[in-house]
Amino acid sequence: MRDDEARGWLAGLPAQLGAQRQIMTRLLDLCVAEPAARVFLVGCSIGRGAADELSDVDCFIGSTPGTAAEVVDAVHAALPDMGNLVDLLDHPYNGLTRIVAQFSGCVQLDLVVAPSHRGAKSDEIVLYDPDGRMVSTRVPAADIVTPDLIREWAFLGWEALANLAKYLRRGSLWEALARLDEARDRIWALWAAARGARYPVFGLCQVLDRDPDDLPDGIEATVAGLDAAGLRAAGIAAGALLERVSEDAARVRGGTLPAAMAGHVRSLLADIPAG
Repeated sequence: MRDDEARGWLAGLPAQLGAQRQIMTRLLDLCVAEPAARVFLVGCSIGRGAADELSDVDCFIGSTPGTAAEVVDAVHAALPDMGNLVDLLDHPYNGLTRIVAQFSGCVQLDLVVAPSHRGAKSDEIVLYDPDGRMVSTRVPAADIVTPDLIREWAFLGWEALANLAKYLRRGSLWEALARLDEARDRIWALWAAARGARYPVFGLCQVLDRDPDDLPDGIEATVAGLDAAGLRAAGIAAGALLERVSEDAARVRGGTLPAAMAGHVRSLLADIPAG
């Protein structure tokens, strides 16, 4: 976008996104003023046009080589102008710099600063790109689902349920609950892959972004509290659902499922005393 187009897009955001608009406008001003900043784009719910007043500002500033630290310093200096800043964290992210800033209320800035790449994702809004780096479309790794990944997610789901069975036998209910939650995370990822959701590796959030009413039948039965009988029942329900969504995902995306692992874990869960 040209500068006038970017500012027009920001001005056209709904009134409920006033806090997010203030953050993005200040970051756009920063990029225009800072020679080291060459790209500014916004993604996730704002990029898709699905944001509400609680949405984070998930964004990226691309720098010239070797100047990311200068951009980070400029962002730190600008944060008080973006709203009522509560606190911030510079957090390493895949070897890059991620700035997480909490403002009053629920609004957060989640900003990655890194050397500029080429190509924007289809659900990103490019607000600053004077060098034309973002004119092509880029497919990120998180949006690529291979048959090997389907098998991996299915296997890891069964591994989590195997550990659930182990911890129930030990009487370690907190550990059993954690493994149940882990297995459900794999179910969400496989369901997202089967339904064609974007970035299925991120599981639940991507399922809800695609269609919050399109959930796998029986998912509620995979939830339990800190009681052994409930955890066992939820684990058995999770196993049945994991098998079904794995088959759906493999049918759509390909992949050889870990049938031996699945059968073994189902037996482990069935052999746990019910009472």
